Amino acid sequence: MHTGRLVLTPEDAFYVPADIAALLARLHDIDFIGARILPENEAEYLLGERFMQLVTFMGCSPYIQLKPTEDNQPFCHLKIDGPYTDPAFLAGKNSNAPSCKACRKRIPQWEALIRAWSKQPKSYRATCPHCGNLQNPATYNWRQAAGTGRFFLFVENIFPQEAQPSKALLKALQGDDDKAWCYFYIQDD
Repeated sequence: MHTGRLVLTPEDAFYVPADIAALLARLHDIDFIGARILPENEAEYLLGERFMQLVTFMGCSPYIQLKPTEDNQPFCHLKIDGPYTDPAFLAGKNSNAPSCKACRKRIPQWEALIRAWSKQPKSYRATCPHCGNLQNPATYNWRQAAGTGRFFLFVENIFPQEAQPSKALLKALQGDDDKAWCYFYIQDD
């Protein structure tokens, strides 16, 4: 059974790294990723030898399956998603109402706002019903339970809140572009 994923993405939902090949090379250099799962598939990678040092796991002795199994059970690996022309919204059964950046109160009817936002993500602004703040929903505080972006790295088969990327990993993702990265979790339905 697939448990969910840790999602890594630039903090700026509209940003895509200029050189994705260089980003993947950096991740390979720090041994976060290893070889492609299938040589012809450029979107999925085995995790590297330092994965367990670059991601901190909560709890005691988590069991993480890092290699494919003969019976095709889900395993932990990296999957590239994007880049997309416009930001996409990712949510799962763990997602809940975001909060306004100004007053920090929860935004009701957020699903309808996201549907409207997805039609014009660059220019759409929603009004907070509590404080009147105008804000692009891509900048809501999703409490690491949903998020937006044009480019994502999925660390598959990670239960929400089970693992956190280290500062070293986030710095490697940032690279020379000097664009900060963030993370969130998606639990499948």
